[in-house]
Amino acid sequence: MVKREIKLPRLPQSIAIHIGAHKTGTSHLQKVLFKNSIMISDEGIRCYGPRFLRKHGCNLGAMFGLSWSKGNVSGRTAHDQLAFLAESKDRLVFSEENFVETLSDKYGCVSLPVYPLAIERLTELFATWAPIRPQLFLAVRNPASFLESAYSQVLLGSLCIEPDKFRARNDWRKIDWADYIAKLRKIKGVGEIYVWRQEDYHLTQRLIMRHMLGWDVSRKIKLIKGRVHQSLSVPAVCQTLAWAQGGEIGKHAEKARKLFPVNTENKHFDLYGADTLTQAGVIYDAQMVQIEAMDNVTILHAPLRKQKGLKSPAKTAT
Repeated sequence: MVKREIKLPRLPQSIAIHIGAHKTGTSHLQKVLFKNSIMISDEGIRCYGPRFLRKHGCNLGAMFGLSWSKGNVSGRTAHDQLAFLAESKDRLVFSEENFVETLSDKYGCVSLPVYPLAIERLTELFATWAPIRPQLFLAVRNPASFLESAYSQVLLGSLCIEPDKFRARNDWRKIDWADYIAKLRKIKGVGEIYVWRQEDYHLTQRLIMRHMLGWDVSRKIKLIKGRVHQSLSVPAVCQTLAWAQGGEIGKHAEKARKLFPVNTENKHFDLYGADTLTQAGVIYDAQMVQIEAMDNVTILHAPLRKQKGLKSPAKTAT
């Protein structure tokens, strides 16, 4: 009797993992990947985003049996799991900002300094993927603007907290992207790290895709115009808080956002004044200069962006 050779799924040749940050256009990027998923798969790349990774038993912690998860749900070894997910494709791409940590807790507190659990979680995950050295992708944002958007997300999550209380619980001065990325660089097994500003995202989408998916695939990507999630207006925030104070139950912020969309009459809600945003911007720019000088880190700049004050111009990707 002739024995049939059983061909086992092969490991991907490379892995990319996108970890946010939250409120930096992450949902938009994930929708672009999902919209183009068939074409991307045909080109030899398998992508997984929140639609899959937030299903029961499908988060990265559970699939790879990480210590802080509820165990290895699949029962496969880490390499078998990678091969299973890759489906014989050459490259795996994961996009899930909640892997490093959720944005805020039940009290509306954002973890500061940012993502304190990220290093431990990524270190353990990358150890299971060795010897593959995954590339890391993440966006950053003006610290005050980041918390302003986080406040809207807290309201949309049905936690109605007054703006002054949110500001008191979350100090934008504690957000140091340079410190965060410096720690990410030290993770054993990490490959190249790619970073971009949220403020440049609408101009750098194609460049991000080029590094995440490759030159040929990026040219075929159909981008999505406009915003995926609309922000809250001043009257929407006021109405949300009024309903909550009146004892009403429900998703107040979602309802108020539909009733009072941001337009010429309903101004965008600002958690901070212009002076604070400017002050935060100066600190943010200084952090970007530090990041620019780091080895193993490439900043993806918008085309023709003026590189004032930035070091190591050879590392700047445009």
